[in-house]
Amino acid sequence: MNGTRVGAGNRGRLYASTTDTFDEQADLDYIAIEYALNGEPVKLTVAEKIHAARILDGRGYSDKAIGERVRSDTSTIASWRDNGWKPGGTHPKARKREPRPEPKCGEPRMYRRHLRNGEAPCDACRAANAAADRRYRLTGSQKAAA
Repeated sequence: MNGTRVGAGNRGRLYASTTDTFDEQADLDYIAIEYALNGEPVKLTVAEKIHAARILDGRGYSDKAIGERVRSDTSTIASWRDNGWKPGGTHPKARKREPRPEPKCGEPRMYRRHLRNGEAPCDACRAANAAADRRYRLTGSQKAAA
């Protein structure tokens, strides 16, 4: 049987520009953007990714489809759109972590710090570490019951 799979024919090609190949002011390579628009693997700068994402969004592509073509996260694309198709702002998945408090004697963390510093662990730290080990063997968690 000679045939072609349905949908395997030539599909319409998307073009970033019909005349220019490079924009010096915005530092855009339209040929690379065209490759990304058509799903071909290419390395893009952030400005080129934003330009390609803007074109695809204007054509009604989903964030997931845009992300696959420009090789960016869907939340990054949403943040570009919310920021007026400009880079910057904070990534929605980025979180600020509070620094952990310094360990005190009587905690397993301080026991490990004593060992790392080459000191002899104090009795309180040794007992706390042994209790955490017992809890871990019994329950699978080193945290004390609240």
